[in-house]
Amino acid sequence: MVPKRFALIAHPAGHTMSPFLHGRLFAFRNEAASYGSADIPPSGLAAAVPRLRQLSGFNVSIPYKRAIIPMLDGCDEKAAAIGSVNTVKNENGRLTGYTTDGEGFRRALEFAGQGISGKTAVLGAGGAARAIVFEALRAGGEVTVAARPHSLEAAHALAADAGKKIPGARVSACLISELRGKRDLLVNATPAGMYPQTNGCAANAELVENSACVFDAVYNPCVTEFLSLAKALGKPAVGGTGMLVCQAAASEEIWLGAHFSDSELLELCAETALETRKKFGNIVLCGFMGSGKTTCGRLLAAHMGRKFLDLDEFISAREGMSVAEIFRIKGEPAFRKMEKEAVKGLSHASGLVIATGGGTLLSPENAGAFRENGIVVWLDASLGAVRSRISNDGTRPLLAKPGALESLYTLRRGRYRGAADFTVNADESPENIVKRIMGLLKPADTPKQED
Repeated sequence: MVPKRFALIAHPAGHTMSPFLHGRLFAFRNEAASYGSADIPPSGLAAAVPRLRQLSGFNVSIPYKRAIIPMLDGCDEKAAAIGSVNTVKNENGRLTGYTTDGEGFRRALEFAGQGISGKTAVLGAGGAARAIVFEALRAGGEVTVAARPHSLEAAHALAADAGKKIPGARVSACLISELRGKRDLLVNATPAGMYPQTNGCAANAELVENSACVFDAVYNPCVTEFLSLAKALGKPAVGGTGMLVCQAAASEEIWLGAHFSDSELLELCAETALETRKKFGNIVLCGFMGSGKTTCGRLLAAHMGRKFLDLDEFISAREGMSVAEIFRIKGEPAFRKMEKEAVKGLSHASGLVIATGGGTLLSPENAGAFRENGIVVWLDASLGAVRSRISNDGTRPLLAKPGALESLYTLRRGRYRGAADFTVNADESPENIVKRIMGLLKPADTPKQED
């Protein structure tokens, strides 16, 4: 039997997780199928359709979810009503469009124990917003489409379209700044905070405070500033990874008649979050002093084409004095506070290699912040290796007392182990250590590019 072939079309397609997702879903069902990605420039979409007809099916992402519709042979009722397609099935040469985004949104909330039948405010009026608005309205919810001034016309058009197509729909539109009162769910369906522009948030604290639950359709990074704000305010916060996984599973139900259990999809959500952090997040090196974090970090950054940042140097530059001077003049508690503030800010950056101080990851708060959107690697150096590397280093303020090295080393090992995603033996040469780290970070599935 000839293996079935599927792909994603998008522009750009380099940030996609779809090949990984579908590879894992195929494996769950022992399906003999392949999945690639095709970066098609806008001017080349029509010309690509004959080639797409050679596939068993394909997914559609930005910017083609609406543009692809006139090039298909038909759409199912739901996709036609919404005016958006993210899944296309090829049946004997006939291309039929479907949408699974709304189902992915609903199922992701269900996994988190949340519903969509109450009062919902959706921030944004683009393709993701359309699917979410229609899904919430079909569930009997009341929806407000809220947009910034430049998108207000699109928000009103979306609300009017949904109102016409869904009998009895309770839907309206307004500016985000005009949202008032309490709501059951606040949804970010804008690109705000999405990789690589991760420093962005579509809502302020007041909007989040007035919401019983928040949902962010952005899945990269796994924890956006919007989700962080919600968590800080004690609100249930659901990220976009679940929606991504569930819409992919729904696509395979259409293509192959496959069914996936909740446990399989939850397992895949965890795997996808890890792969996203590996591919796009920061790589954070932790370990005892003398374990080679800075040396290996610089070398790793050079190999991977990433920017390197030494956390102690970052804090020193900001404070205008060395770490030893901060300890001597302001004390260790003051330094740890500076360190925590720096970690909080850097946890929302992306694509960095960060060498932490020996005590940074002893704080569960720091470890959690770095692991939200990055990978923590523990450089596990033996006590003998550490002793030989720092024997002549007089700049370590915590080693002033006799026996401090041994007691600190023993105390910290377990904490590093608990904070790290991966562990690497750090007694080897920096080159070998970096080679091992790069092996650990190798993607589980390398996306195949469609011709």
